[in-house]
Amino acid sequence: MKFNRMIVMFCGPPGSGKTEIARKLAERLSGSKIISTANFKRRVCRHMFSEAEKHARSVKYLILDGTFYRQEWRDGIEEIAKRKGQEVITVYLKCSLETCLRRNEARKNRIAERSVRIVYSQMEAPESPDIVIDTDILGVEAAVDVVLKFLASRPSFSPSEVVIHGN
Repeated sequence: MKFNRMIVMFCGPPGSGKTEIARKLAERLSGSKIISTANFKRRVCRHMFSEAEKHARSVKYLILDGTFYRQEWRDGIEEIAKRKGQEVITVYLKCSLETCLRRNEARKNRIAERSVRIVYSQMEAPESPDIVIDTDILGVEAAVDVVLKFLASRPSFSPSEVVIHGN
């Protein structure tokens, strides 16, 4: 089956780099839209599913930025994509708890340390993600390059959609 639109779902614990990498990816992919759980205060998954359902067919690349730390939540996105005839690319970001805590502490809108620890300990790693990035090792730009390289291998990807930044 050839897909002409796709959902790129970032998942991982708070502080793993999802938001920064998703934003940079969106800057480099024309025809993309980011939906972030940071935009919702309560009922985060319900809002994320609703927004994904609403925008899934309206953009070429729908980038979802959330912890998605439960398999059932990732399955929910897969179901939406299936109904909409879209491919889902799951990008799992991992790093140490210490890195998550350090990055969270540096955030403007940090979350409670206890919450970071809880989500980290309850993170259900995806069984077979399309991409796994260890953000203790790779920085934001290198991670974006990994995602773009993977997307380039997909039949629906067009290199002309990548915005090249001059150095």
